[in-house]
Amino acid sequence: MPTLGVLLKRQRDRHGWTQQEVVERARLDRSSSYISSLETGKTSPSIEELDALARLFGTTTLDLLREVTGISPDWEFEPNSDLSKLVTLYQALDAVDKESALAYMEFLLDRQQRQAVKG
Repeated sequence: MPTLGVLLKRQRDRHGWTQQEVVERARLDRSSSYISSLETGKTSPSIEELDALARLFGTTTLDLLREVTGISPDWEFEPNSDLSKLVTLYQALDAVDKESALAYMEFLLDRQQRQAVKG
């Protein structure tokens, strides 16, 4: 199994991007030397950074971690298209907007439950 750094470098090379291009395309507030540190295993990304890198490389954080650890969940789960769309949209949001989206969904659920009780 590859290390996370090896996997990230492989993904970067597959796309033909420089380390600086990865920083810019993933919108990381870092320098290109940070990507080098990730690829050589000298540092680890935050969850937010790993998520941004996964999206940049057209995969998911879960799939990257699965490949690095070799651990696969033992459940069968196939999200429907609405759920896939919802996850994709949610992942594209920044942290503040993610909180707002979750709060709005909780509001909708609460409203639905109140309406069900009334009627």
